[in-house]
Amino acid sequence: MKALKLCTTALAALAAAIMLSACEEKKAEAPAEERPILTAMVQSRPEVVLNFPGTVEPQVSTQKAFRVPGQVVARNVNVGDTVRKGDVLAVLDTAQLKEGVRSAEASVTGAQSQLANAQSVDDRANALAKEGFASPAQLDSASQSLTAANANLESAQAQLSKAREQLGYAQLIADYDGIVTASNIEVGETVAAGAPAITIARPDLRDAVIDVPDDVVGRIAAGDVFDISTLLQPDRKIEGKVREIAPSADKLTHTVRVRISIGNAAEIFRIGTTIEASARKTGGVTILVPSDAVMSDDGKLTVWKFDPASSKVVRTTIEAGEGPGASYVVKSGLKSGDLVAVAGIHALKDGQQVKLVEEAAR
Repeated sequence: MKALKLCTTALAALAAAIMLSACEEKKAEAPAEERPILTAMVQSRPEVVLNFPGTVEPQVSTQKAFRVPGQVVARNVNVGDTVRKGDVLAVLDTAQLKEGVRSAEASVTGAQSQLANAQSVDDRANALAKEGFASPAQLDSASQSLTAANANLESAQAQLSKAREQLGYAQLIADYDGIVTASNIEVGETVAAGAPAITIARPDLRDAVIDVPDDVVGRIAAGDVFDISTLLQPDRKIEGKVREIAPSADKLTHTVRVRISIGNAAEIFRIGTTIEASARKTGGVTILVPSDAVMSDDGKLTVWKFDPASSKVVRTTIEAGEGPGASYVVKSGLKSGDLVAVAGIHALKDGQQVKLVEEAAR
């Protein structure tokens, strides 16, 4: 009877264990709760043709300055004049410079006389030493005097060379054929060494220079082709290629300077002309994604893309640049119509089961 009770108790315990295990399996098999998310649709819109006003500027421009101070006695050019290589642009008063040359020449003459005298003394000392009438100390003294005289002559000659060079700096010379674009000096004015005096530019190498808003410049790259026209003759266009994009935007205007090479264009595109630059586009579309959906991960841009088939979010790497307003212009990784999470994006996990807010509300 006692054995029967023990057997009954064991069977009851085994049944309870089996039922508990089944309950736990059911709990384990229960699906994870879906996380509600707010999404936005990736949109596309036709590309807007880029048009910017600008001016024609030289690619090569040089601010000429006198290398010595002085009073301007002649200015041989005006703004707009054409100059040739070697032309004298302006001249300083040379009275003091010439006096410096004369003083240096006198120093050279005196140093030459001292050298001749030292050479004579050294020769006599050597002759007396051969006959035994000059001591070693006298020979050393004569030799040292000769060495010092040679050094003084070299120094005086160097000063003379420098004085003559400075006299040549009294003339401002054109380094190449060009056009005078600015003049900062007048006859009778005293100028400092290094102060900008006259600016010349090469007319055969020109740029169309435009200022592009910093939220648009990402759509422009070196080598892009622009059509350039003047305001007076908008139908007459020439081709230009972007050769330089400034590395940073202006802090006040928030624009980036872009230089478009137009080479040796026609006369109507002379330096200073106001122009309009129009980018050549193929009529494509721009893909935009909200900034709220974009995360930065180790320098890479990623979004949570919703997969309608599985109702899961997938971490997706995209290539994009800053776009208009609070958006990014997508280059790759997304297409128009894709849904991306825009709220709570830092709490999501790759492959997580989610439910759109509209479904959760129901």
